[in-house]
Amino acid sequence: MPFYEVTLLSIAGDSIKTLAGLSVTGARPFQSYEGFPDTLIVAGEADSLEGSGDCSSLFKWILNASQRSRRVCSVCTGVFCLAEAGLLRGKHVTTHWQYASMLARKFPDLCVDPEPLFVRDEKFYTSAGCTAGMDLSLALIEEDLGVQVASEIARDTIMFLRRPGRQAQISPLLKLQMSEREPMRDLQTWMLEHLHLPLTVEDLAAQVHMSPRNFARCFVAEIGATPARFLEMLRLEAARRRLEETNRNVDQIATECGFGSAEVMRRSFLRNLGTPPSAYRRRIGAGS
Repeated sequence: MPFYEVTLLSIAGDSIKTLAGLSVTGARPFQSYEGFPDTLIVAGEADSLEGSGDCSSLFKWILNASQRSRRVCSVCTGVFCLAEAGLLRGKHVTTHWQYASMLARKFPDLCVDPEPLFVRDEKFYTSAGCTAGMDLSLALIEEDLGVQVASEIARDTIMFLRRPGRQAQISPLLKLQMSEREPMRDLQTWMLEHLHLPLTVEDLAAQVHMSPRNFARCFVAEIGATPARFLEMLRLEAARRRLEETNRNVDQIATECGFGSAEVMRRSFLRNLGTPPSAYRRRIGAGS
């Protein structure tokens, strides 16, 4: 017997057309649903931000249903719906990075973090885009049925088990491609190739022939993060990949990636991914 019984609800109860042009059938009108869902998941996409008339009855239903639900979740811009229903005041939330600023402006009483894949605050779970919603689903399954079942599902669906919720939506390596100025792109590539070095602000500024003060200001304006923060993210990404793809021990990886010691790397993993390196390696099934 299946552990979950999934019910698809919509405003009118008709088929739901996705952005890709496909239609999902089998939806019921939300007002016809009797009882309270154990786990309420509200999905969203860009078009849903434009609204579709008066949704006050939907927000009221969500508010009432959430009071009895064990978990309330959102995927992508579904968080706007939960916020409109008044469920997230003072909560830490996330959404797709493209809409995080809009969410923060519209709901200033929310603590919006655009970085993580998903965030949990008490019984409320919010996630980024559709693939982050899959990561969240695996996390919920692991909560309910344990890591073995979640691992089997991830393996059957050829998913990565499992990206921690605090992992960044956009990796530092992708951000390298987003820099518009060639000198800064070249510097970032150089940083990636010299992670084992201390790399002070003075060192980085010298590479682009700038004063440390002017360099730090330009770097933040161009990249959106301080040099120190960006360097930590590069080191974290490099260490994460070595844990996934090699059998090197934690001390070796910490040295290669410039953390200085295994303890410094452990603190960085805990701060950014919510798990120490050894547990991260066990979770993704890499060699020890």
